[in-house]
Amino acid sequence: MEPDAAARFRELILPELGNLRRIGMALTGNRQDCDDLVQESVVRALRYFESYKGDGFRAWMAAIMRNVHRDRPRLKPVSADGEWLQELPDPAPDPEQRVASTSTAARLRTLVAALPEQLREVLMMREFGELSYAQIAVALDVPIGTVMSRLARARENLRAAWMKDEGEVVA
Repeated sequence: MEPDAAARFRELILPELGNLRRIGMALTGNRQDCDDLVQESVVRALRYFESYKGDGFRAWMAAIMRNVHRDRPRLKPVSADGEWLQELPDPAPDPEQRVASTSTAARLRTLVAALPEQLREVLMMREFGELSYAQIAVALDVPIGTVMSRLARARENLRAAWMKDEGEVVA
């Protein structure tokens, strides 16, 4: 790889590592597998950087990460009680609310983990990876309408599961 290309890759990849880590945690379910997935994805991206067209680096990296994840043998499914669930951001802004929301956050993490993989990966790319609908469509190689419908279904499934846990009737 030419020195200019290596510098360009480094310039593009460094700001994306946080997003890649969040997506990796959502896909793998634990820190060690996430670290391995991020590393393998970055190595693959570096190896094939000459194929990058110069538009949508975040989506390009998300697609690589998804493909690396799917190519790896699955040792265990993502579980609702895995370590990764503890790493999802806690929405409580202050300590008092954090204590009050512990059970709420754990419940939400469990419901997200229970989503089908296609819905969970779109939700994670959008909400935790901060990818746009168009970037997710590129990453997953699906039409943008599919991204929108999967995201809507993921959100609806979460809402319905939440309401069911609350004992409310879901319309």
